[in-house]
Amino acid sequence: MKHLVLFLLFTYCCSFGQTKYFPHLAYGKSSQQVLDLYIPDEGLKDVPVVILLHGGAWSMGGLEYTSKHAQDICNRGFVVANVDYRYVSDNVSAKDLLADIDAAVTYVSEASNKYGYGKKEYHIVGISAGAHLALLYGYTKKNMKSITALCAPSRLDSSEAVEFMRKNGHLDIIEKLAGTKIENGTDPALIKISPFNTISNIPTLLIHGDADNLVNVSQSQNLYDELKRKGVETKLIIREGKGHDVGMNTPETEIQNINDIAEWIIQHNK
Repeated sequence: MKHLVLFLLFTYCCSFGQTKYFPHLAYGKSSQQVLDLYIPDEGLKDVPVVILLHGGAWSMGGLEYTSKHAQDICNRGFVVANVDYRYVSDNVSAKDLLADIDAAVTYVSEASNKYGYGKKEYHIVGISAGAHLALLYGYTKKNMKSITALCAPSRLDSSEAVEFMRKNGHLDIIEKLAGTKIENGTDPALIKISPFNTISNIPTLLIHGDADNLVNVSQSQNLYDELKRKGVETKLIIREGKGHDVGMNTPETEIQNINDIAEWIIQHNK
């Protein structure tokens, strides 16, 4: 099986050199409800379709954070939707961000009629806050073939996590994400938005740097252990010496990450 996956990965990498790029396609009315679509120039039958979510602490950043990664993944022969979403605020919480992702997925599915790729059974990949959303969306909607989460905040419902966020000045962002004021780590609103508590049987790849000072590597280690305990297919890759960017800003490590993401997606694109 391993040799077959590597062969398919080699085939995907070598078969596509040209891509079509469709920027800032609106899937909603907000200026942030847009996505960039990257499509290989030919051979779209059975090609994996990837929903890519950027990071930014749910409150900053945009498509520019992940545009290079989107192109790199597309260069492996995949369709990629690089998705932007609204920032949390007093009126926008996690449920609204999940609704944004759902609307983007619907848009990508409907656009398949025009471009010729598959209409359903996609893969979702996220980085940092985007990884949190990828896990939460994948586990609750259950419409993804696989999930890949890089440096994911996967468990927000602990006293340690709440205190860490309080010290870093990010508690207000988490409260907006949860849609309520937070007193401690056992708050039901935090439990609800923690992917650790919403696990479903979706194959999950976790990639994390062991020098991450924003989201401790234990977040992915503990999620990995819980996935194994529940019998969910999973894999944990720890990047030694890498911080919160998981090496995505270093050419050599970015290639490793993209290759690992591509291999995971190919393996579960059946």
